[in-house]
Amino acid sequence: MNLYVISDIHGLYYTFKELLNKIGFNKTDELIILGDYINRGKRSKEVVDFIMDLQSQNYFITLLKGNHEDMIFDSLELEDWTSGDPETLKSFGINHLKNLNNDYKNWFSKLKHFEEKQNTIFVHAGLNFRYDNPFEDNKSMMWIQDWYQTINYNWLSKRMIIHGHVPIEKDCIEKMSAEIDISRVLNIDNGSFLKNCKGFGNLCSFELNSRRLQFQGNID
Repeated sequence: MNLYVISDIHGLYYTFKELLNKIGFNKTDELIILGDYINRGKRSKEVVDFIMDLQSQNYFITLLKGNHEDMIFDSLELEDWTSGDPETLKSFGINHLKNLNNDYKNWFSKLKHFEEKQNTIFVHAGLNFRYDNPFEDNKSMMWIQDWYQTINYNWLSKRMIIHGHVPIEKDCIEKMSAEIDISRVLNIDNGSFLKNCKGFGNLCSFELNSRRLQFQGNID
């Protein structure tokens, strides 16, 4: 069984679907998505609908919560839609996130903050090692930046961390992947929405067992 990891889809439905085709994702595989399904791209609803459809067909998918999903629940409390991405609202056919269908609200509410398996921690943004137990800080798992210098390798032990959240260049992802046994951390966010920015603009997948990276350029 292959275990694929993808992060930061950001409403790029066609790009996401093509990446799954490229890696040959099927029902004998597992897919972990590290959050940020929505915003920036024009097809957030299509991305969520596609994942929900795969789940209904019993594909093995674990879904984590990113900061863009976290913003949804803050926005539900606002009377006026003053921040966020209007393309997301347009995608869902609404003018305010409080009008989001309950099926979607329930789906977003069930997203996990982290997953741990095969000596690997999967998380959207990273971990706050200023906590004795970094898993106690849910907010940091969705939002933290610049945390590598604080990694507690005694706590981490033999595990490694795979995350997204902050876009880095393709060459940097490949270098991190090659050095993962040393650093034990890998960022797989290549800024898929940065279509015309050199070194960026790909959706990335990482297969845990073979440690193979695959990139799909933005076709949305």
